[in-house]
Amino acid sequence: MKKIVLFALLLLPAGAFAQEKIAYFNSAEIISTMPEYIQMQDSIQKTITAIKAEIATMEDEYSKKYEAFMKEGETLIESIKIRRMQELRDLEQRAATYNESSQQQLQELSRALQAPIYQKINDAIKAVGAENNFTYILDGTTLSYVGPNATDATPLVKTKLGLK
Repeated sequence: MKKIVLFALLLLPAGAFAQEKIAYFNSAEIISTMPEYIQMQDSIQKTITAIKAEIATMEDEYSKKYEAFMKEGETLIESIKIRRMQELRDLEQRAATYNESSQQQLQELSRALQAPIYQKINDAIKAVGAENNFTYILDGTTLSYVGPNATDATPLVKTKLGLK
């Protein structure tokens, strides 16, 4: 009798696990087809282009002043040399500061544009999970192994988002 009760108790957890429905989705595939993502990439690219143009302008200004300084360097009086050297150092510092701040602004822009995209995906995943009674929906791009009993929810999530 003890063996039968023990055997029944051992089978109980297996029955509970068998009821779980696990699904996965490919986040990279979903994100890359979203119009919002394409707009985000375009916006970021425009910002990068503007930053590069500004950096090129700063480099050009520095180069011209440096060349002029090198050309006239021997003929300048000491006080003018010192002022122009300081001017060159200031230009270098401004360029470095601009480069650093523009990188931070680019990261902030990227985060701000990504947040609603990821929120929209998360909302769609939750809706698909609830509609299909999934216990878990995992991002398949980070999974090492997906068993045959797992469901690919990528098409369901894409449909929920209105994607093809």
